[in-house]
Amino acid sequence: MMPGRFRTKAAIVLKGHVLNWPWRPRLERRRVRGEVTRDAVCSYLGRYVPEFLEMPFVKASAPDGDAGDSGKIFSVWLQGEAAAPEIVKACWRSIRANSSRELVVLDSSSLPDWIELPGHVTDKWRRGLIRPAHFTDICRVALLHRYGGYWMDATDFLPMELPEWMDRQDFFVYMSGERQRGWYSFIQNCFIRGRRGNYLLALWLNAMEVYWEHENSAIDYFVHQLLFRKAVESDPEAGRLFAAMPRVVQDPTHTVWFENASRPFDPELFRTLTSAAAFQKTEYKSSDASAPVPGSFADALMKMYL
Repeated sequence: MMPGRFRTKAAIVLKGHVLNWPWRPRLERRRVRGEVTRDAVCSYLGRYVPEFLEMPFVKASAPDGDAGDSGKIFSVWLQGEAAAPEIVKACWRSIRANSSRELVVLDSSSLPDWIELPGHVTDKWRRGLIRPAHFTDICRVALLHRYGGYWMDATDFLPMELPEWMDRQDFFVYMSGERQRGWYSFIQNCFIRGRRGNYLLALWLNAMEVYWEHENSAIDYFVHQLLFRKAVESDPEAGRLFAAMPRVVQDPTHTVWFENASRPFDPELFRTLTSAAAFQKTEYKSSDASAPVPGSFADALMKMYL
């Protein structure tokens, strides 16, 4: 482990855990841990800022679409669509049912047909040094930078057509909010709107590529989100463009599943909650996803649009 990395991890353990006094309320302890982690990781990532700011931007070009927008929604399941969990298939059904845009689901075999990543990125992914979640983090930014359109995670459920105001944005991500795990990540990247060749996407992609050229693991699960933060804080043009982006927090996108998955399905509550956000985030690892309670919200979502 590099010395700077060791110091970063040690600071997180010491200030975020050992000195995070146990008599503090639970939510305050969580906030302290998040702030310590964010500050320590961002300080560590500062070493890569000069290098990715000096990198030339890869030219973005694509054979289809116009005005920098392919007209597509991209999603990835590396093992292939047929092998995806039922909740993931339900999320893709919801997109195909409710969006006029084409959904393009890619996997490890088809991704090279769409994007070309640096050799060190693909090599470290194949060797298991870059985890699948972080590899798809890179892929989503590369896809949107080259083609434009939308990225939606395989666990994003779309209850209605995407709002028109999003189509008018050159770049849009949700802010991290206050309630969910990883609130300190600054932004979330499970849903991204971007036009082809967008400056923020290009700079973000450069930052990711530089990080993984030097590193063999993620210093934090939200390393790519925090790299984006370093980019908009370090580059004046990126900061200007990001400041012009509508600020919308992610919290309303997590209400249907994360607060109600095991509860009896209520159509009126479902309509109320889904009207407050463009999509609803789910997950595939819990018992709600693998064995939903009959008649629950989770059960209802997985049966919609069959």
